[in-house]
Amino acid sequence: MDRRRFIGGSAAGALLVASPLWLSGCATARQYEQAEHMAAQLATGDEWEYEELNGYNRERQAGIRYVVEQADPPRLRVEVDGKPLSSLRSGQFEEYAAPWVVSRDTVYDRDNRYEAPLPVLPALLEPSVRESWQSMVTTDPKERPRRWHVQIDTLGYERVTVPAGEFEALRVRRLIKFEHPDFFRTQSERVEHLWFVPEVKRWVKREWRGQYMPKLRSRHPLLREDWIVWELTRFTVA
Repeated sequence: MDRRRFIGGSAAGALLVASPLWLSGCATARQYEQAEHMAAQLATGDEWEYEELNGYNRERQAGIRYVVEQADPPRLRVEVDGKPLSSLRSGQFEEYAAPWVVSRDTVYDRDNRYEAPLPVLPALLEPSVRESWQSMVTTDPKERPRRWHVQIDTLGYERVTVPAGEFEALRVRRLIKFEHPDFFRTQSERVEHLWFVPEVKRWVKREWRGQYMPKLRSRHPLLREDWIVWELTRFTVA
């Protein structure tokens, strides 16, 4: 498997591996710009189609299609058929500062813009890697930026079966702690898993779920967010 690596030896550009989650510095897209990885070979017209499922009952919610409209930096058009639980809607765009270093997405409950951009995948695609990143996120130009912290762990290779077929995938876990725009939410956390396959240039499966504490009811148990799953149904890559 090709692996993304940092190019250059300065301490400022060093990979943040096994560092405490909230003590690491902000991500910068420049650390990924010269990375060697199959995902970096995105081409205009590459596309992926997924089914969005409700993780609690496995009911199909929508069909999601991503099309690469611009490869450098990557910009993907979103097309939706159905009523997704996520914030994905037709006509939206996912934007990346570099391959899979996201600057804007709608896979959660909001239209998130990340400053600085955040890696979706680790720089080194092999088991037992840990990275920690932090950024500031806005969902509305009128709102103040909010903290968004991510710890990325590669858990190992797995055989995973989705409607598009059976694949050998690297499973990546992302632990997210963040400030939610809803004033009445505190201790917001999400756990996300992605199954990445190099020949697909993307993940064949992705899912996330979250929880939070109501701010004004400290004795109330943690409340659950949606559990959203995407499974690949078809893909076309150059």
